Amino acid sequence: MVTEVGRASSRSACILLQPNQSLSLSGNLWVFISLVAVSLGISLAFALAGAWMILPFAGLELLLLGALFAYVYTESTKREVIRINGERVVLDCCRGHRQQSVYHREFVRDSLDVLVRMGGSATEPASVSFSGPEGCLEVGGFLTDAERAELIRKLGQCGICARKEKGYQVQEF
Repeated sequence: MVTEVGRASSRSACILLQPNQSLSLSGNLWVFISLVAVSLGISLAFALAGAWMILPFAGLELLLLGALFAYVYTESTKREVIRINGERVVLDCCRGHRQQSVYHREFVRDSLDVLVRMGGSATEPASVSFSGPEGCLEVGGFLTDAERAELIRKLGQCGICARKEKGYQVQEF
């Protein structure tokens, strides 16, 4: 999702990027607990019938399932904040339940290039990158193509123009 948190003027804004999260932490826990209950119920029934070797494999399955649930939840809580002011464009990324900082990058606004790699469709962007003397960084890797197009539109409203590239040819918007 692309959300404009605040706009002080036509050249400054704060844009929040976050993936769509269909299930909260408590919802994820309920799904995980119900899968644990079903798996343990079936494995205990087999163990009582004499197939006790199923218990270690059921435990391994639940351990792997728990690790995957934790990974998916952590990735779905990723947030990127783009702060645009008169001179700088600041990109902060954080993830996890406590929103631990992953990276902080500042770009000089005048030397910032927003590169858009186009996908299979002529109107849908496949990736958006900030590039400048400070380095190159992909922004909103978790966004859908329509959300990337919305991000480009919001950046354009702040006076930051993007250029689109198809293959190795660069075309201006």
